[in-house]
Amino acid sequence: MASTTETDPPAGATRTSSRISGADGMRALAALGVVFSHLFQRLTMGDKPEWLDFLQSAMMKGAYGVSVFFVLSGMLLSLPFWKAYLTDAPRPSIGHYARRRFARIAPGYWASLLVSFAVGFLIFESIQAPMLRLVTGATFTSGFHYLTWFPTESNGPLWSISLEVFSYVLMPLAMISMFALGRRGFRFSVWFWAGVFALVAVVNQVVITLFQTDAVGKGWQYGNVGGAKEWMPYFNPVGFFAHFCIGVIAAGFIAQQQIHGKGRREWRFDRLALGGFAGLAAVVAVTALFSKEPLYMQNPFQGQPYAFPLVAGFAAMALVGMAHSRVVGRVLDNRFFRYTATVSFGLYIWHYLLLHLVSYLTHGEFEYGGIQDPVRFAWISATVLVLAYAVATLSWRFIEKPVLDSRWATRP
Repeated sequence: MASTTETDPPAGATRTSSRISGADGMRALAALGVVFSHLFQRLTMGDKPEWLDFLQSAMMKGAYGVSVFFVLSGMLLSLPFWKAYLTDAPRPSIGHYARRRFARIAPGYWASLLVSFAVGFLIFESIQAPMLRLVTGATFTSGFHYLTWFPTESNGPLWSISLEVFSYVLMPLAMISMFALGRRGFRFSVWFWAGVFALVAVVNQVVITLFQTDAVGKGWQYGNVGGAKEWMPYFNPVGFFAHFCIGVIAAGFIAQQQIHGKGRREWRFDRLALGGFAGLAAVVAVTALFSKEPLYMQNPFQGQPYAFPLVAGFAAMALVGMAHSRVVGRVLDNRFFRYTATVSFGLYIWHYLLLHLVSYLTHGEFEYGGIQDPVRFAWISATVLVLAYAVATLSWRFIEKPVLDSRWATRP
């Protein structure tokens, strides 16, 4: 969720030169998709016009933005490795990479985690294993067991941070292996990452087979811990690295075009980008007809969440196209979306806490399926959205950016 829309160039390089066309827009769409999916959960699930019912179902598919985030992070973070590999340059510094990742993730996430932990005691009567969940959340290890999957009771989306950090670790390890093999070539590298993807799928199947959860306390009627027990093992760190891998492979094609295609912008890439977005729209439209919540265990591909690999694949297709498009990438990178991309991590880590606070202040009206009046729903949602942008802006300005721009984070 937290990688910037620029790759991390070596210290002293011009950051704007590394910006990928369309990445800001894609990040903004993913962030807003997640926020709107959680807002529309608050609208009652029945007793409304058919068009509004379909709109709610489609908007709740904004949760697919989680998969898009992983693809986008995989693409952006692996691109410097690809550029070095394909130009016979030395491998990027792992120390620099690790500092940048820590600086980008930890400050904002820890602030949200601590505030959410404190607020949880205000709005919930009882919380299961609060200290264990806090510690595993703070150490990015919460995603390995259903009891700790949700680090805090009041801010559900923080579950994904542990999984993203896990992907941050696996990607450079795989890249180190690719560099160590000594062969340099685009075709070989694509086959290498196809092999990594296949290995991840095999390991994920082993995880799903061996770590099925029992039925005791399983289900969302038992709260977040029960919901996590229902999600797992289909939701697990290895499985989400598969989403990340698709972004890594996309980065290889982008780097190849940047190097050997001289970065030319061509109409065929606009068509490729539009094809990716058409695919994403089709997945949303079709799945919206079957259920309001995104399809999880119904997915025939290992029960992977977020319509994997369709959403991840179409997102990667759109990103490859926009990177060298003439129009689509530039249109998507409009001023509003670029600003949204800048504060997107803050939007992600703070918006759900605000939803809980609004529900608390409205005496539970703005809870899951709790509000029936569409007009009142629209007004409250607009208020939450404005507050989310305000808090995300403050988070970026006073917590995230100072650390990211620090001498420690930017040194080679």
